[in-house]
Amino acid sequence: MNEKRNNKIIEIEFEKLKLIADYYELPLAVFFMSVDELKELKAKEGTRMKAIRKELEKLERIREIIGE
Repeated sequence: MNEKRNNKIIEIEFEKLKLIADYYELPLAVFFMSVDELKELKAKEGTRMKAIRKELEKLERIREIIGE
């Protein structure tokens, strides 16, 4: 009986993690990664976002040139 209860609790907690991951658009795996792995992932994401911003700035400049 106690094992069933524990399994149900684990199932509920896992569902919570899935909902949080979906809400924040994260892979479920982040909850099972080490802190070092998470820091590395964050650094990579930051680098990717910088590249995206740089491309957006280029596109804005092109749009300004075309619009003139």
